Amino acid sequence: MKRITLFWLVFILSYPVLAQHTIQMRQLWTRPQVHILFEGYTVSYTIKDINKALKLLAETGDTTFGTSCRLDTAGDFYAELYSGNHMEYHNSLQPLLQQGIGAFLLSAGHADIKNSRHKTVPAVTMNIIPPVGDEQQVYVVFYDPDTGDRVFTGKMAVAMYNKDLGLE
Repeated sequence: MKRITLFWLVFILSYPVLAQHTIQMRQLWTRPQVHILFEGYTVSYTIKDINKALKLLAETGDTTFGTSCRLDTAGDFYAELYSGNHMEYHNSLQPLLQQGIGAFLLSAGHADIKNSRHKTVPAVTMNIIPPVGDEQQVYVVFYDPDTGDRVFTGKMAVAMYNKDLGLE
């Protein structure tokens, strides 16, 4: 009985370490047009990456957000997100990025992140909280490894976790 209790205690304490890993952000070759403001950080994505991620999400059977964001690549689009997923959304970019593909793009390193002093954040620490029961999404939190501050929180489809964006 004592060994089983000790095993579960070690497993529970080590689990957060297993679920965390650092992701290096890649150089974006086109100018990011979609900018998300989140707790002092600006996370920027290209429309090309968003559309590619939406197509991959649709391949998993989730067509909630469609296969294209239908944004004009000549413009810039801004949205503010909050740490909880239960906030009232004011435009369609907010749920698309927080509950659709924002966490996936960050986990693939396809984002440009600036802190409150407009300095580039070259890497983030990703913490995945596994789904409960038969839920098809994982909750993901990204941190700035230098400060420990949250950069982004959102959900990602379980089927998207090991997908390759296929962009360089």
